[in-house]
Amino acid sequence: MQFRTLFFAVAAGASALALAACGGGGSTIITPTPGPTCLPNTIQSALVFPAPGSTAVPDTIAQIVVAVSSPLPNNTFNLELQGPSFTNGSVQTGNDLVQIAASQLPPGSQVPTFANPTYEQVQLQSAFQPATQVTGVGINDPLSACTPLAIPGAAFTTQ
Repeated sequence: MQFRTLFFAVAAGASALALAACGGGGSTIITPTPGPTCLPNTIQSALVFPAPGSTAVPDTIAQIVVAVSSPLPNNTFNLELQGPSFTNGSVQTGNDLVQIAASQLPPGSQVPTFANPTYEQVQLQSAFQPATQVTGVGINDPLSACTPLAIPGAAFTTQ
């Protein structure tokens, strides 16, 4: 009898671990709790890649790049993508933003309008669905109950 109980406990644990591992493969859908903004409103931000207003963006793009007027701490913030294509109206990227050099910007990147930008990228874990409409992008702290800082004019559509 103890063997059977032990077997089921191990099987249940392995199943939970497998499901948790599978869940990390894509983006996590979380609707943020309204609260203070995740970053001070004095930080300027811009969508760099894909360029704001782009249409026919390949649904297999590997990254999204934003520019900010002040460097962000690595592995602290991610992006929240908003639009009618997402369940509950938004989705957060599974990976965090990390700083990159201007020389690492992908071709077709938009130049921000403010001086001395710091570039932050998030590597996407999975492709977008065809014809995904992203109507807003916000910088989010996933460990906080803050409201993502909206990036002005950040919108694009995939093929």
